[in-house]
Amino acid sequence: MKRLAVGLLAAGLVMGQSADALFDAAVLHDIQITIHPTDWQRLKDNYLENTYYLCDLQWRSLKVENIGIRSRGLGSRSGLKPGLRVDFDRFQTTQSFLGLKSLVLDNFTQDPSMLHERLTMRMFERMGLPAPREAHARLYVNGVYVGLYGVVEAVDKRMLSRVFGENDGYLYEYKWVEDYRFEDRGSDPARYAPVPFKPVTHEKDPDHKPLVEMIRAMHDAGTGEFRKAMEPYLDLKVLMRHVAVENFLSDFDGVLGEWGMNNFYLYRFEGKKKWQLIAWDKDVSFYWEHYPIWTNVYTNPVMRRSLEDPELRDAYLESLLKLAALAGEENGWLEREIVAGYRQIRTAAWLDKQKPYTNEQFEEAVEKLVEFVRARGRFVREEVASSGISRAERPNLTKAILEPSSPVVAVYANGMMSEAVQVYISGYLAELISVEPGLVRVKLPLMVPPESAAITVFVDGVPGNTVPLELSAP
Repeated sequence: MKRLAVGLLAAGLVMGQSADALFDAAVLHDIQITIHPTDWQRLKDNYLENTYYLCDLQWRSLKVENIGIRSRGLGSRSGLKPGLRVDFDRFQTTQSFLGLKSLVLDNFTQDPSMLHERLTMRMFERMGLPAPREAHARLYVNGVYVGLYGVVEAVDKRMLSRVFGENDGYLYEYKWVEDYRFEDRGSDPARYAPVPFKPVTHEKDPDHKPLVEMIRAMHDAGTGEFRKAMEPYLDLKVLMRHVAVENFLSDFDGVLGEWGMNNFYLYRFEGKKKWQLIAWDKDVSFYWEHYPIWTNVYTNPVMRRSLEDPELRDAYLESLLKLAALAGEENGWLEREIVAGYRQIRTAAWLDKQKPYTNEQFEEAVEKLVEFVRARGRFVREEVASSGISRAERPNLTKAILEPSSPVVAVYANGMMSEAVQVYISGYLAELISVEPGLVRVKLPLMVPPESAAITVFVDGVPGNTVPLELSAP
């Protein structure tokens, strides 16, 4: 009986202590690392190396011992505030923590707001795309506060199981070494992997031929045959969504990066030729609110050839419109996420003496984020309008009115309407009340101030125009 009681007590202690809880962005976490002081100094002195050091880690009441940490990153490496890769099974191969084999502690050296990546990954998720989870944490080493970090889910078999429901396919991390944009390098797999495509799974039994086959197919298909030729390898509409997220958030270091492709993983599904991209490392997003939506799209053969297809071109532009609707503008969803994140991390950020920027620069970076969000959606909609979407049937909103003494919004439209309608108000999906020809009635989300609300309707996934909410006379 005593043993049973102890077991029940232990179970009670760890209730709520899971990987989901660790990556809960609504909580500012505390992580404790205990390491020999000499090893910690060596890690910082030799931060350009990938040497692992033995240590223990504690989160809440859970402690895992004899794990490995090393310096990580490319341009973000730092000897003052090192980014860290944490491998729970480095020295004990069967060991895990909350079901995880590893995670990343992001040092935010390239992002003075310390919010870019967390916000970007949330936008990928809202667009139905796979992305690692991320939360913030105060990191302590040997009891000393060393700064504010991002706790980032590793892209590995555990994440694959979470987002795809499988994990035995072939996963590659794209490792930037030079300007490369899916060019055809011939039939030799050694010219593609392990550089720049580094195997993350099946390292001992690699099969790079399907990767080469996909890349060569991007170039071999004749005019008008590209979409059909790529169908076995890539869902090009999904790719359009992925690139749209990066360009909407003006990420100049992603798939269409200024210096070639960067910051993504590529996964081939079990027993198939089909691949999908997974987002990674988005610290340099939110660069400029007037970042053109066509930036670098014609420098990458798969994007260039995709955009020759009118339906895929529409898919890209419509994804940008959906992103504008999901983000909202003033007091919209994304601005509220920024404000909530800022309030959560502000004190920890100010107390972080190792960050490579001042507290004033941190505050300015957050203000710039807000300015970005308030201007970006409008700019993107204008660029899409000037580019033109070929699809003829589109919902056309004429006005949206808040009914008197009520949270009900009446949205009036010309053109297509059906039961498959979604109404976004400042980035929030509104509760549907009724649909009839030319009129949709929805409930105004509680968190949205009516004075700044913007309305966008999607019918069968097709976005319409955006209109401001009009306040009816009392």
